[in-house]
Amino acid sequence: MDPTFSPTDFIIPPPEEAWVERRPDGDLVIHRQPASRLVAVRVSDNPDDFTAGHPLPVAPPGPQQVVTPATLAATVGDARPYFLLEGDGRRLVVAERALPLAGGVNFRDIGGYRTAGGRAVRWGAVYRSGSLSELHDDAVARLGRLGLRLSYDLRSTEETLLRPDRLPPGAVALHHPIVSERSYLHWMVALFRLRHRMQEFLLNVYKGMLDQNGPVFAEFVRRAAGAENLPLVVHCTAGKDRTGLATALLLLALGVPEETVVADYTLSNNAFDILAETMKPELVPLYAFGLDDAQLQPFLLAEARTLAAALAHLRRRHGSVEAYLRQAGLEDGAIERARRTLLAD
Repeated sequence: MDPTFSPTDFIIPPPEEAWVERRPDGDLVIHRQPASRLVAVRVSDNPDDFTAGHPLPVAPPGPQQVVTPATLAATVGDARPYFLLEGDGRRLVVAERALPLAGGVNFRDIGGYRTAGGRAVRWGAVYRSGSLSELHDDAVARLGRLGLRLSYDLRSTEETLLRPDRLPPGAVALHHPIVSERSYLHWMVALFRLRHRMQEFLLNVYKGMLDQNGPVFAEFVRRAAGAENLPLVVHCTAGKDRTGLATALLLLALGVPEETVVADYTLSNNAFDILAETMKPELVPLYAFGLDDAQLQPFLLAEARTLAAALAHLRRRHGSVEAYLRQAGLEDGAIERARRTLLAD
């Protein structure tokens, strides 16, 4: 592998006014644009209700606010913390996007993103992830504390039988596999033919998933629109490709700009090493075809151009994401219902 290769070079930071990062020592750092002057910070275990939230000391003017594990333990215990930032006449809710789960793969919250109309996707409502089959007991317990109700599993039947989800009591596993009308042999031949153009091969896979699985994606949006199903997690094995498309379609249907959607997709590159390890069984046949690590890098990356080109393909065929989902069976009013359920002012 090229020693100069860095998967994080492919990350496009989403356009956010503030974001939360976890340090190795467990501190949470709230980053904010320097121009934003904070007046108050409150922490709560409920992203929709800070009336009982705990006020935190406000750091001196600057781009960061550090919150220690001791402070969190004294305020929200072992619950997930959400932060309300107030300043310059504005209120903004932020939280940690990538949640560390022992045995988990690429588990992230899609909350906080702004729509073109200025509304924000609710935190703690929809998560995206890779496999949930190897979660440690404490990670399963954490999903229980998050209140997880539904796992929307996009993996094949074979994958789910070999590695079933590990979910907390009460959470339902709903299996809607992404299928392909093309045979395994077809894809292997196509892969060998495009072995020096792996990004092109991956784009063709994305196009096929969109063309052949509209009802699966429409059903996901329908489920996400129902408050009774939330919080939910949509996942596959790596949480990058099948999950990436499902998440992108939901965010676009909610009105989040494509620039933000594509940036969210590239955040999977933060988990490149664990994705490579998780997908190792799938890569063994590819090595048998004579492919090497350098050729397979694009297969493991979440490149902005791949998702952007796949969405351009969808628009050429259907005109818009909304039209695509309606043609796939999503009933009138479902997208508006999803916006009422998943967007906050």
